[in-house]
Amino acid sequence: MVVRFLIRPAVVIGVVYYTKKTGFWGNPEETEQLYNNIKDQLRPHIKRLERQLPFEVPALPRNGKFRFLAQHYYNKVLLHKKMPDTFMDTQETTIIILSNYLPNEIWLKVFSYLTHGDLQQVKLVCKHWCALCRVPELKRKSKLVITAHNLKDLSQVLKTNPEICKHLQYECLELHGIKVQKDLLTAFEYLGYYIRQLKLHESPVFCVLNDYLPELEELILTRIPSVQSYISNVSVDLYKFPKFKSLHMSCAGVTYYIKIQLLRNLTYDQCEHLERLSLEFDRSQEDLILYTLELHADSLRQLGIGNHWNSKPSTLTKWQRTFEKFTKLEVLKITGNCGYNWLKIILESLGTENHLRAIDLSGSLELSDDLLKLIVQKWSNSIESLDLMFCQCITDDGLKQLRPIKNKLHHLNLAKCRLTAEGLLEGIAENTNYALRTLNLSHITNMSEDCICSLAQRLCNLTTLNLENCYEAITDSSLHYIFRYLRRLRHLILDDCIHITDDGLIGPDPIKPAISNLKGLQTLSLRGCCNLSNRSLIEGLNFQELRKLELSYCHNISSSAIEGLVQHCPALEDLTISSCFMLADNSVLQIVLGLPRLRKLNVRNCINYNARSIDYEMTYTYKTLQELTMNGAAASTLEVVE
Repeated sequence: MVVRFLIRPAVVIGVVYYTKKTGFWGNPEETEQLYNNIKDQLRPHIKRLERQLPFEVPALPRNGKFRFLAQHYYNKVLLHKKMPDTFMDTQETTIIILSNYLPNEIWLKVFSYLTHGDLQQVKLVCKHWCALCRVPELKRKSKLVITAHNLKDLSQVLKTNPEICKHLQYECLELHGIKVQKDLLTAFEYLGYYIRQLKLHESPVFCVLNDYLPELEELILTRIPSVQSYISNVSVDLYKFPKFKSLHMSCAGVTYYIKIQLLRNLTYDQCEHLERLSLEFDRSQEDLILYTLELHADSLRQLGIGNHWNSKPSTLTKWQRTFEKFTKLEVLKITGNCGYNWLKIILESLGTENHLRAIDLSGSLELSDDLLKLIVQKWSNSIESLDLMFCQCITDDGLKQLRPIKNKLHHLNLAKCRLTAEGLLEGIAENTNYALRTLNLSHITNMSEDCICSLAQRLCNLTTLNLENCYEAITDSSLHYIFRYLRRLRHLILDDCIHITDDGLIGPDPIKPAISNLKGLQTLSLRGCCNLSNRSLIEGLNFQELRKLELSYCHNISSSAIEGLVQHCPALEDLTISSCFMLADNSVLQIVLGLPRLRKLNVRNCINYNARSIDYEMTYTYKTLQELTMNGAAASTLEVVE
């Protein structure tokens, strides 16, 4: 054993010494020269072999291909080594695949980054992956949608075949246009135990929630119309849900009476673990809102207040005392023009023990430079996301206050702010910024082309960039900088950038278009880029992972470009080609046959589409299409229970 131990290090040392002496570990140029020398020495022997052997000897690979082959066969050797099989059933095929040797935890981590649509594709790969996709952690990405059209069928299926319940055990449920009825009670009876998140849209069914949803944690109200019988429709008791921790009712479509009833529910002693609350501020509810916030100040982690009214001066002291009691707040969202004095009191009252990670002050027209400075000073160690859309009182000097946190911010929204190129560069990109991932600069018209070029070079890790209506700064030249330096982009918005042409997307080399550097692009919006033609779609767009594409008002695009689009972007789930007047009926057939994962299609104002287009769409996409918009008609919802 000792001899074997000594031999192995000796062999390793000898190999390292020889390769070092020959220059193998030098710089890349020396290594490539060494490899070429070896090729020259072997070439005469290969020619001799070619004359003697009855088959053709393949050429020596290039250096890059050599590295690939070395890695490939090294991994192949590892896979064929005898390793314990913890996942494969002995009765299954003996073909060795990588999934046998990775722990389930690693696969679950990988799958957690996928969307619901991707997970449905993953389920089809093998039994092992199909089983992994059914774990609770991944099922939260899916949801069950019940509408007035499918409720009766669902109820009947559950009654006749209760075994189907195991395939419908979703934690997230959405109700659209549902009223209290027997079929709904049947659905809740079979599926209610598994529901943790409930979203109600035009579905005032509060009175039946108490007895069927014991695991409910989150309630979201998007639109609840006026109801005739308040007592029978708003009798939900939130304190009956022991795990309840989240209530969202900030939508303007929720009636006053329902908001009052739910707020009163939150004042009961039993409802003591509330962590997330989102509501709409109204002067008539001010005292009740203050009392509710005071009760839950020690447990709330996320708070959203939609405020479009200036608070009464007599209550400003109450707001101060209430927000001084918060200790665990991590996310603060205050939208609307709430007034300078009220906003200042809120920000000054919150203590630094609240480690705010995200602050959203969108629409705060009176947010000034001094309040932005206060935010940076108090939460410089924790803040990662900052939304300042429509905060038009912020100046370049205020934006420079972001310097202490520019290397900590992951998300920044400055849409529709009155800023200049100088302020942007000095505030967030004075030098290379590796932290920022999401940047929204839409409708900032004072930027220049040079500013975009500098931002592209200094914000190298951006994954989301919105440059909507920055028409003066976005040209073919600045696009080349974006495609060259921002190769991690996943979502790119270039709406109404009217100076973009085909040359901007494709570049000087049509074989390798400039935009092809964005290999992982998932969302691309080119609405209103009227100078783009078929050439951009045929030669430029080739993305296997592209999910969403917006081409509205691109008037030069015709049906001949759709064939190339569906061939090069097969994963599209959301396609908008409204007001593209040159598209004909045959393009619809190409879309519905070539894009099997399409969920949303918008062909509004495509004047050449007629009844035959609708026939194509209904014939080939009725099982998958969820939303169809065409010829100015309202969106048709074709939701099915998956």
